[in-house]
Amino acid sequence: MTPPTLLRKPKLHFDTTPNPSHVTFDDGKGMCRTIPWPHLVEARRESAEPDVVKIEIGEWLMVIRGHNLAPLYVAIEEKTLLRVRAQPELERDREREIDTYVTEVRFTKPPPGGLGVKRGGQVEFDLGR
Repeated sequence: MTPPTLLRKPKLHFDTTPNPSHVTFDDGKGMCRTIPWPHLVEARRESAEPDVVKIEIGEWLMVIRGHNLAPLYVAIEEKTLLRVRAQPELERDREREIDTYVTEVRFTKPPPGGLGVKRGGQVEFDLGR
């Protein structure tokens, strides 16, 4: 006999609010960073790695890993994300399959030039001189 299927709305394991002035990232291990939204440089979610979001904000690059991160990316895109905390224990809970949750937040320094194309820099062409 199979267990009954529970129909419910997916839970988003992060907090949002209209027009927050800052966003807080908690790695779930003891490090928590709060950074003003105006310092956002870039957010990236690649189709090859749909469960990874990279955010360059302030002087930090946050690498966020988790499950079903599309709603989290939308909150970043709309700048409504207020707080996100890594909760790796949710990965082992089968009832969380439809939810959005973060399993890891890593704080690193961004690479020189940022995540994407360097902004505002001068492009050099080899003109065969």
